[in-house]
Amino acid sequence: MKHGRLLRYLLLGLFLLSLPLLFNPLNADEAQLVQIRKGDTISYLGFKIYGMYDPRMAELLRQENPSLKDIDFIYPGQQLRFPKPVAMRKWLREETSKPGPEAFQERRHPKEEPPKEDILPGMQVRANKGVVTFLEGQVQSKKGGDPKWSPARPNQILYEKDQVRVLAQSRAELILDSQSVLRLSENTLLTLQKLEEETVSRKETTRMDLSLGKLWTRAAKLFNPASRLEVRTPTAIAGVQGTIYQVSVIDERSTNIQVFEGAVQVYNPFPPAKAPAGGRVVPRGEPQEVTGPQEVPGPTAVSREEWTRIVLRQFQQITVTDRDISRPTAFDMNQERRSEWVRWNEERDLDFQPPEKPRS
Repeated sequence: MKHGRLLRYLLLGLFLLSLPLLFNPLNADEAQLVQIRKGDTISYLGFKIYGMYDPRMAELLRQENPSLKDIDFIYPGQQLRFPKPVAMRKWLREETSKPGPEAFQERRHPKEEPPKEDILPGMQVRANKGVVTFLEGQVQSKKGGDPKWSPARPNQILYEKDQVRVLAQSRAELILDSQSVLRLSENTLLTLQKLEEETVSRKETTRMDLSLGKLWTRAAKLFNPASRLEVRTPTAIAGVQGTIYQVSVIDERSTNIQVFEGAVQVYNPFPPAKAPAGGRVVPRGEPQEVTGPQEVPGPTAVSREEWTRIVLRQFQQITVTDRDISRPTAFDMNQERRSEWVRWNEERDLDFQPPEKPRS
C-alpha cells in the first residue's frame, strides 16, 4: 500500500517537472527574451518582430510563457519569451496544416468575425484586417451595422465597416496588415471602409472615413505601386503611399491636411461642376482677340468646383472647407514639435521599424 502511494507521488513529481517542457517546446536558440516597455502590446511586438500579427500567435506565446495569464495585459519590465521569426513561421505553418479536429482553430472574439461577403469562395481578393496595437484612456469600437459601442481592447482585430471612437483625453493606434499605421487623437471617429488585397498582384486597397478628430497616418511603401490608401473626410480625399501625414477634421465643413514626409494627393470628393448652359463654343480656327499683359493675382482660395487634385509636398499644408480650398502653404516643423501629440507620433514612428511583410 505504502509502495503504491509512493509510486503515485513519484509519478506526480515527474509530471510536474515535465510541465515546463510541455509548455516551452522551443529550444533556447529558437526563442528570444523580450523586455516589455511602456506602450508595448503583444500585437505591436508581433509587427516589430515578425512583420505581421496573427491572433494564432497568442497560443504559442502562452506555451512559451506559462505565467502569462492574459495576453491583452502586459506591463513594463516584464520579460517574455518570443519565438524567433523562423520558429514562429514554422509553427504557424504546422498548426495550419494539421488535419481534422486536431487542427488549431483561431480563437476569435464573437464580434471579430470578418463579413461573410468579403471571403466568398473563389474570390481573388481577400479581406485584410487592422489590429489595435495601443490604447490609452477611453476607446470604443463597434462592428459595422451594430448600434452598440463596446470598450476596445489591446490586440483587438478590426475588419471592414468597423468603427473606432476615441473619447476625450484618450488615444489609440491601429496597424493594418500592410504595416500602415493609424493613430487617433482624442475626440476622433474613424470608419474602416475597405481593407482588401488582390492575392496574385498584391495590390492593396485601403479606404477610411474620418468623420471627426485627428488622424496621424504612416502609410507603408507597398509592394504593388497601384496600391492605394485613402482617408476620406466630409470635404476632401487624401491618397498616399509611403507617406507620413496628418488629417484633422474640425467639423463636417473643414479639413486640414499636413504632410510630414513624402507627398499626399488631395482630391475633390464632389462631382465636377457642369459647364453653364448656353455657353458659346468657339470654332477651331476662328480669329480671336489677344489680350494684353495682366496682373497675376496673389494666392487665394479656389472654389469647391474649380479644383480636382492638389499635390502636397513635405512640410506643406492646406485647409479644405465645404466652400473652397486654400493654396498649399509651408508650416514650421519645429513649431509643430511643441505639440506633445506630434512628438509622441514621431517617437512611435522611430521605434516602429518592422521587417518586410512576409508573403502568405
